[in-house]
Amino acid sequence: MSYFYDVTEFIKRHPGGNIIELYENGEDATIPIQQFHYRSLKTVLARMKGLPKRPATVEEIGLDPETKARHDELTKDFQALSAELQADGLMDPNPGRFFIRILQSLIMFVCGFAMSYCLGHTSLVWRGLSVILMTLAGGQYLWLGHEGGHNSFTGNPKIDRIVQIFSFGFVFGLSASSWNSTHSEHHAMPQHETKDADLKTLPLLAFNKKVVRDPETGKKFWLQYQHFFFVLCDTLIVTLTWKLNHHLRFVIRNKCWFDLFCMLCHYSLVPAIGFVDWMLITWLGSIYVLGNLVLSHTHLPVVEQGKKLHWAEYAFYHTTNIRSSWWVDWWTGHLNYQIEHHLFPTMPEYKNKLCRDKVKAFAKRHGLPYQLCTYWEAVKSAYFNLEHVANELRHL
Repeated sequence: MSYFYDVTEFIKRHPGGNIIELYENGEDATIPIQQFHYRSLKTVLARMKGLPKRPATVEEIGLDPETKARHDELTKDFQALSAELQADGLMDPNPGRFFIRILQSLIMFVCGFAMSYCLGHTSLVWRGLSVILMTLAGGQYLWLGHEGGHNSFTGNPKIDRIVQIFSFGFVFGLSASSWNSTHSEHHAMPQHETKDADLKTLPLLAFNKKVVRDPETGKKFWLQYQHFFFVLCDTLIVTLTWKLNHHLRFVIRNKCWFDLFCMLCHYSLVPAIGFVDWMLITWLGSIYVLGNLVLSHTHLPVVEQGKKLHWAEYAFYHTTNIRSSWWVDWWTGHLNYQIEHHLFPTMPEYKNKLCRDKVKAFAKRHGLPYQLCTYWEAVKSAYFNLEHVANELRHL
């Protein structure tokens, strides 16, 4: 039996933002709730018992019998797979490994800052090394913050949350709370043309022609040459807009004072680093982070408005993995296993590759694609997609 829950009041205080609204038209939220709230599922289910609910009719669910049967089979098999991975210990965090990653990134940042402050004025070599180290440290801290947002570091949501806010705020000048408010939407429905927050990049970028609904918008100079501007300046514009506008306004409006404190600590370092070097670090860091984040989804087809996919179908049809190697795993913060990460977002990210064989077997049983490419193939796909969309927009 399926139910509709009345979340009119609860949505106002939902920590995950407005993601609940994505499921208001009959989409099944069973697996998303189980996966997003894996470490607090008993609490969540207890709260749901207090919400008004009513049975959902077949007509309201809006799936034809064949699709409904397929989704039910996927759900049954997926829950069996999830239970198997839990029994294998793949959902259990490793605080020791987490500490090593934090220490590695902290050493890079401290060494880079020390070089800039003590030796940067003596040689361009020292200055350049300091910029490189602080750029890499900033990127690694964002990967750490991303994992902290999924509560997969220590398994303690409060500790993971503190680490995430520090990683985003102090090292990169961003708000973890603001990021959380939209990132769950991306996880819930990747590549959905109206519901994936990562596709809401207009008027600066368009990863698919279908997101450009107004032909006049498609004629913008920035969009028609976006494949040239992406690395040159788009990534920097996005990052500075987040830092100095969206995230700052979000933390003040929502009274996220710890986020604001960490962000202000970040900006207090600018005089010591120097404004030019800080801008260079911000630019290179934005290329590093955003350049990697676009590799696993943006070149794939979008899900059209009104189409209802299963949680597993979103992960397999609209996500691709990047082949593992020691440097790719480190460089991407283990986010090269995006299929597994979207299926099991609270799984510690370094464990994603440990379940890939079982995930591939699941895909094979249900006739789903398991998409895999090398890092450089992913880079080319992302770049040529930007160029392809730009060319399409010129002919609107």
